[in-house]
Amino acid sequence: MKRALRWGFLAVAVGLLGWAVASSWDEVSAALRDLTWGAIAGSLLACVVALGVNALSWRAVMRAIGLTATVPEALRVFLLSQVGKYVPGSVWPVLAQAEFARDHGVSRPRAMTGSIVAMVVGVVTAGVVGSLGLLLSVPGALATYWWVLVVAAALAALLVPPVLARVVALAFRVTRRTEEPARIGGRALLASAAWSTLMWLILGVHAWLLLRELAPGADLLVATGAFAFAWLVGFLVVIAPAGVGAREAALVLALGPVATPAQALSLALVSRFLMTAADAIGLGAGILIGARRPGGARPDPAAAPRDPGAAPPQG
Repeated sequence: MKRALRWGFLAVAVGLLGWAVASSWDEVSAALRDLTWGAIAGSLLACVVALGVNALSWRAVMRAIGLTATVPEALRVFLLSQVGKYVPGSVWPVLAQAEFARDHGVSRPRAMTGSIVAMVVGVVTAGVVGSLGLLLSVPGALATYWWVLVVAAALAALLVPPVLARVVALAFRVTRRTEEPARIGGRALLASAAWSTLMWLILGVHAWLLLRELAPGADLLVATGAFAFAWLVGFLVVIAPAGVGAREAALVLALGPVATPAQALSLALVSRFLMTAADAIGLGAGILIGARRPGGARPDPAAAPRDPGAAPPQG
C-alpha cells in the first residue's frame, strides 16, 4: 500500500511537471528562437550537472545522520524526490526524500532532519551567492549597499551547528513532530555548503550562456547573482509550484541594470524550461538506476536507525 501511494505521488508530480512545460510552451518557443542551439545545449548540460552536484550536497548531510547509500543510490533517491517540487508547497521534496531514505534504514525523523538541513544549506548558499554576485557586479555598489554583506554574513551564521539545531527544532515544531531532531556536525555542513556553492556557480554559467545572447555585455557575475537571488525568491513563495511567476519577476528585477524586461523575461522562461527538462532527465536517470538494481532498494543494516543520543557519523 505504501509503495502504491509513493508511486502515486510520483505520478502526480510528473503530471504537474508536464503541465508546467505545456502551459508555457508558446512563450518558451518564441524565446528559444532568439538563442543558438549551442547556448541552449550548454545551458541544459549545466542544469543537469548542477542537479547532480545538488544531490551530492544532500548526500553530505544525509551521511551524517546515518545514510550509508552509495553515490548512485543517493542520486536515485534525490533525483526521484526532486519532482515533488512541482506540487504546490516547498515541503514535498523533503517529505519525498524522507520516505525514500527509509528504504536504506534511516528513520523518518532522522531523514527529515537531514532533508531540512540540506534545504537550509541550499537557501543560505543561494542568499550568499545571490547577494555577493549582485553586489560585486555593480561598480560602486559596495559603498551604498554595504549592508548586503551583513545580510550575507547573517545567512551564513545559520549554518553554525548550534544555530542550525534551533532552526531544525523550530521546523519540527511547525510540522508538529514530537521526535528529537538529529544533530549534524560542522564537517558535514561544510561539505554540503561547498557542494551547494558549486551548484550555484554552475547554475550561474547556465544563466550566463543564455543571457549573453539575449543581452550582450552581461557578465557571468551578474548572471550568477541574479539567478541565485531569483531562485531564493521563488522558493520562499511557497504557494507557487516550483516558484512559478515569483522567480521570473525577481529575475526581471535583478537584471534591470543589464537587460530590458523583455530580455530578462525571455531568460526566465527559457531557464525554467531547461531546468524542468533537467529534472525530467534526472527523473529518468533515477528510474534507470533503480531498474539496474534487482529487487529494488534494500536496507543496509549498518544504516539502521541509531539511538537519538548517539553521536552521528561525520561525512
